Amino acid sequence: MELNGYFDPVSLERPDFEYLEDNESFSHHISVHTPDQPIRELDKHQVAIVGIPVDSNAFIKGSKDAPDHIRSKLYQLRKINKNLKIYDLGNLKNGGSVNDTYFALRDVVLELKERDMTTIIFGGSQDLGRGVFLALEKHEGLHQVLTIDSMLDFSLKEDVLNSRNYLNHLIGPATEKNFSLTNLGHQACFVTESQIRQLENSYLESIRLGDVRRDIELAEPLVRDSEFISIDLGAVRHADAPGSSTPSPNGFFGNELCQITRYAGLSEQVSILGFFECNPLSDINEQTSHLTAQAAWYFMEGLSHRIRENPVDTPEHIKKFIVTLNAAGHDIIFHKSTLSDRWWMEIPVKNPVSGDNFFVSCSYEDYQQASNQEIPDRWWRFLNRLGNEME
Repeated sequence: MELNGYFDPVSLERPDFEYLEDNESFSHHISVHTPDQPIRELDKHQVAIVGIPVDSNAFIKGSKDAPDHIRSKLYQLRKINKNLKIYDLGNLKNGGSVNDTYFALRDVVLELKERDMTTIIFGGSQDLGRGVFLALEKHEGLHQVLTIDSMLDFSLKEDVLNSRNYLNHLIGPATEKNFSLTNLGHQACFVTESQIRQLENSYLESIRLGDVRRDIELAEPLVRDSEFISIDLGAVRHADAPGSSTPSPNGFFGNELCQITRYAGLSEQVSILGFFECNPLSDINEQTSHLTAQAAWYFMEGLSHRIRENPVDTPEHIKKFIVTLNAAGHDIIFHKSTLSDRWWMEIPVKNPVSGDNFFVSCSYEDYQQASNQEIPDRWWRFLNRLGNEME
């Protein structure tokens, strides 16, 4: 597919201040689609940066201006490992309607996945995730989506798509065989009891902000299993991200967001990372754009250290632990990597794509819980969801 027709080239003014010498900065060690340099030799690269300056269906306008602000801050940061080849494709051209943008993004994501490239999206409003969902649906299997959001962006009442209900696409029965959803960082004051019930009834989950922040490392297994991670900058507290579309005094700290995105970079499953709802109109000294750029940088830094490691592809590096649950009358099989000490649980449901059982990332705490004769919530949730879907 010819991608030049999908993108406007990058055109940025030189910043007034630079942190590093030119030969050390990010912008001097990547390929960039410019007016003089069209997109070419894409197969030599592992990462593609895509800007989408669209907020037509945003609940609050302004995020359409974010991609170039984020890009400008990213370009000033330190270069990534030279072995990680990065291509900034520019900004997706604005179609005749927002639906045209969704389908254009679908085409781009499909093309980049075909080339085995990781996609980083700078939005725009979070409803742009619909374009990613449309792409993932084209591939067989269960696609795990992780959102990082202070709110749950689905509604049992609204049908017209916007940035506050775009997850309706994943919650309904029509797509339950295609997607599994986890949200990190919701704040209880922003969600309804009916939303939580809807997730529970669908065997999906959202982890409260306080629970994640109490031990940020517990987010790693949830991040590790995800194929698409969608970040609403409103999940970060106002003091660290004043320029989000829906700022709040509470939320993740900036360094916590960067730690989560580095986990995402280390995961071999994460192939699409999106940053949304950064609103330069309300930002202070471009602080939110700068934080977004740093979070993207830490994702790529983690990606440069990514290794293939899972119970199916690298069994030589995996130790198996079998826990017998007396009350349940069956076993739970755990797998631990000897390379990184990361853990997985085996779900006794066949994956129709691989032919093996499903494997779900977990923590050592899950293993301890099972050893104490308690069924881990995550294992039980996936067993019910996958078992129902495979019937």
